[in-house]
Amino acid sequence: MNIDRLPTYKIPNYVTSPRSMSFDEWLRTPVMDSGEPGDTTYRKCVCENGEWYTHQDFISNFLDDLVHIIHSSGYNIENKKQFKNEIATFVYRLSREKL
Repeated sequence: MNIDRLPTYKIPNYVTSPRSMSFDEWLRTPVMDSGEPGDTTYRKCVCENGEWYTHQDFISNFLDDLVHIIHSSGYNIENKKQFKNEIATFVYRLSREKL
């Protein structure tokens, strides 16, 4: 099996949340955290420098970690830009805008 030529992974039936903001707007919004298990209040995540930890920060960090795992496992990504766009879109569609 040639792992460099695997077909694109497609998820035909996943649930998406209704959207009222664009992808670009969503990228600039802060990631929300519930804190302790069972806590029903959410708060914006903050970086060490005091700025909000945005969805763009999360996507960037997640992709860096994912690409590292893929490469260290001996796999290649043919179209890195397309891969990143698909992962970011997938996370966007599964995330909730309002908590």
